[in-house]
Amino acid sequence: MFCLTGKFVEQLKEAIRRGTLSPEKLNDMTSQQRRDFLETIIGKENAQPVNLLFEQKLLLKNQEKAMYDWAREITGMSKADKAKTLEKIKQTFADKNKRLYDPKENENFLNEITADTYSKKYKTEVSLDEAQTITELAQNLKEAKDKVGENLTDKSIDDGVAKVALENYIGALKLEANKRPLINIFKEQGIKEKLIGTLENARISANFIAENSRALKASWDNSFWGRQGIKVLFNPKYSKIWARNFLKSFIDIGTVLKGGNKSADALVDATKANIYSRENYRNGRYQLGKKLDLTTGEEAFPTSQPSKIPIFGRVFRASEVAYELGAMRLRADIADQLYKLAEKTGVDLADKREVGSINELTNSLTGRGSLGRNENIGKVLNKAFFSAKFFKSNLDFLTLHAGSDMSAFARKQAATNLLMTASTIGVILSIAKAIDPDSVEFDPRSSNFGKIRIGDTRFDITGGLSPLVTLAFRIARQSSKSSTGGTISRFGEGYGSQSGMEALWNFTENKFSPIFTVIKDLVNQKDFMGRKPTILGELKNLTVPMIASTAYEAATNDRSAGLLLALIADGLGISTNTYSFEDDWNVDIGKELQQFKDRVGEQRFKDANTSYNKRVNDLINSEKYKSLEGDKKKEYLTEQKAKIKEQVFKNYQFKYRLPSKR
Repeated sequence: MFCLTGKFVEQLKEAIRRGTLSPEKLNDMTSQQRRDFLETIIGKENAQPVNLLFEQKLLLKNQEKAMYDWAREITGMSKADKAKTLEKIKQTFADKNKRLYDPKENENFLNEITADTYSKKYKTEVSLDEAQTITELAQNLKEAKDKVGENLTDKSIDDGVAKVALENYIGALKLEANKRPLINIFKEQGIKEKLIGTLENARISANFIAENSRALKASWDNSFWGRQGIKVLFNPKYSKIWARNFLKSFIDIGTVLKGGNKSADALVDATKANIYSRENYRNGRYQLGKKLDLTTGEEAFPTSQPSKIPIFGRVFRASEVAYELGAMRLRADIADQLYKLAEKTGVDLADKREVGSINELTNSLTGRGSLGRNENIGKVLNKAFFSAKFFKSNLDFLTLHAGSDMSAFARKQAATNLLMTASTIGVILSIAKAIDPDSVEFDPRSSNFGKIRIGDTRFDITGGLSPLVTLAFRIARQSSKSSTGGTISRFGEGYGSQSGMEALWNFTENKFSPIFTVIKDLVNQKDFMGRKPTILGELKNLTVPMIASTAYEAATNDRSAGLLLALIADGLGISTNTYSFEDDWNVDIGKELQQFKDRVGEQRFKDANTSYNKRVNDLINSEKYKSLEGDKKKEYLTEQKAKIKEQVFKNYQFKYRLPSKR
């Protein structure tokens, strides 16, 4: 409903009274002429919605009532005005009481009426020529659908191709409409305009950085399969589907690397056409109830702008296409299989709740959780967090979609999925534990839980599920276990000990998007390691792909599992982290360390710190330390760390003949 307010109501009423504005006069105009005419009466911002309402009303069968309703809704006119207006309308339409969509009655009007209607539907400005093109493409789509009939094996692809063509055209219109340069505030006049320009520039810049940094961090790999898709692999019911699409993703990568953006666009169009030609798309199941997330774009790649970067851009585009098309195919294939299973068990696939529950389950199983009816919430959350929908999908998976109005069939499938995945992960970890007892940690309070450790490199085989389990157990048991020393720390006990709330906050911080991580570092004036942030370090946080960070970690750690192994695993989505015990003496440096630094100098202080960390790590990996349990391990480590530090001090004093500390 649209309603004019203030002075525009009076101006429109006056135009109707004087006869300046009449239905007959408006009907003889083109859509653009009507807008221009209305603009002189009620202003530019009101002309299009008023014209749109006029055109919509004229498509109704009873045009007299339609025109009367139009005037009434727009102006909120009095009884006297209503009588006069109704009389004028009756006179105008006395000889023309027919439907206007009959081309013989008003063919010119019908060809032009679509411009404002399409502008509203597709949320972008549509010209008369563009509206005509959309109409033709839509007609082609209708004809393609009519040709298919009962045969869904060959001609149905024409339907998909026609729909892709229509989508691409509308998408191009939107892209062109959204192209606008940054506001040049120096050309604006007045404080208000300059302030608005400054805020708009800041908003555009922040959005640009947020989207591109997230896309860059997620690129240069084929990580969907070991992260968002790992739960599909671990369920024998879907393993073949996973394997088939996993292999296709490498074909996609090769095609894009060879052919560039044109090949990428062709691949995307072909895949969409295939999806649109499937029986379950044509019969509306993908869109029934909670929709299956297809052709909507993935949150890890909110923009394709980095694909324009020379050389680097082609690799970026290849990883983007592999990710998005892999997710699209996998969801459609799993949904198709679940629909068949549901039909065999007597589920009514015309039921909105039943089909919507299957769609929701499929989305969650492939890393696409629902954030509610308002998808704008997801866009806002993804400015602050790296993958809000992926996090929600894991949460739904572990809780069997608690709080969701899911059908009994879908909930049973969700329970089966959880059982199968947990069992498979358990078997893999048990095998690794049998081969190397130190490679697996079964205490869920440790961040090593759910991972296979080789040297100082951890391989997460849970697709991001294990951190959620670890957080839950830490809060429930009010304690945590060190991933390096294996010591138990109880919340709230001892100086500087962690609390449950701090554990929750630390978990949340680790989920921040690249731009929010930089903001956090600048506000706290320290990075993840507690060091003072630098321009180069924060720039790396925004632009360097995660796989490159993994490579650096593995290459600079003597006890890593190996650079190649870490790269392969991380490239396929098996999150990899290489780290060991590290105490940076420059962070929160105390009096004793400061005195030592003053005596030995910056470089020797750094070397001494490295020596200390190496000796502590050797201690942690010793058989004697591993044989200790519980609090004895923590007490022994604390005692030995103090002795190692003192020994390092003495060694440097003797080596460099330093005077004794005063």
